Amino acid sequence: MYRIGNDKRKTQSALLICKGMEELLATQNYNDISVTQIINASGVGRATFYRLFDNKSDVVLYQMESVFDELIQRMGPHTDSNVVVKSLFDIWLSQKELFLSLVKANLYEEFQTRLSFVIGEKLKFIKEGIGMDDRNWQYFIHIRAAMLFTALRVAITQFNEDNSQDISETLINLFGKQPVIFKS
Repeated sequence: MYRIGNDKRKTQSALLICKGMEELLATQNYNDISVTQIINASGVGRATFYRLFDNKSDVVLYQMESVFDELIQRMGPHTDSNVVVKSLFDIWLSQKELFLSLVKANLYEEFQTRLSFVIGEKLKFIKEGIGMDDRNWQYFIHIRAAMLFTALRVAITQFNEDNSQDISETLINLFGKQPVIFKS
């Protein structure tokens, strides 16, 4: 668990740690990176690292949260589902090393949970518009998040895709247009 909060010094130290982690991920496999290497690459002390993070997985989770925060900012309220999907792929294709680190650290459940929340929040106006009950909506959103995570994982690991439009078109060709529930 990371402990950053809104403190400017903690945030600055966390950013240095994240930058050090990013530098290491550019040249090494996630599983080969140690906390000592992260500390050395970031220039912070061991005590600072452990005051903010419990382990290297926490660093990756903190980075993931930052990416999801940016994704939320890119999308406005009442976002069309196609915009959500394209934005998701745009942002995560630019963060391939981080995404692969999440997978290698077995943090995909955390990714899917956060993605489910983002999708649910950004598209809840659809739920309200069609009058879907909470249980069915949550089921639908969690299945949708799992599918999008898998599509992203395949695009990055199997095909080394870089173009969100190509991925979206491939998904439409394979599975058809967005379900009627997603029409805005």
